[in-house]
Amino acid sequence: MTKAKAYAVIGSTNPFAFPINLGVSDDASQVEREAQEMWIVLYQSQSAAGVYRQTTRTFHNAVEECNFDNWDGYGAKAIDELSWSKALLFSQLLPTNIPIPDIYVDSDGEATFEWYIAPRQVFSVTVRGNGELVYAGIFGSNKIDGTEHLDDELPQVILENIYRVFSGGAYLEAAQYA
Repeated sequence: MTKAKAYAVIGSTNPFAFPINLGVSDDASQVEREAQEMWIVLYQSQSAAGVYRQTTRTFHNAVEECNFDNWDGYGAKAIDELSWSKALLFSQLLPTNIPIPDIYVDSDGEATFEWYIAPRQVFSVTVRGNGELVYAGIFGSNKIDGTEHLDDELPQVILENIYRVFSGGAYLEAAQYA
């Protein structure tokens, strides 16, 4: 794959989401170094990086409160390193043009990302350490749930449902009064 083709794949939904480099050649190593340099420049920008930094901060705050066993006083598991790593990757893949989700660690030690507008306009994704993305949503009288696998970009069904939360009437009505 030439450098031009490699860069064309990068960050289809988020400028901070670079594909996992599976290459072993010198060219692949060079592309990875250049991608890391691009990431640093993008991260330092104020506009695009602001959302990413705030999402990352929210994620780290949630993890910090739950990084030991029994953090809730009811026997909850601490978030393990693999779950933490997969959830961080998930947060980096989120589009920068959506509101920042609520992020919390559940009692199984897995991170959950939730976009909530109203009781019947909500979507959540739980990130498991094995890379599974377990999702559920309520959109008016419609419900959806399923499981996808985390790769180097978000599954289309996850993206569609995140955007679906904000296309509903409750969000549009709230935006009118903001």
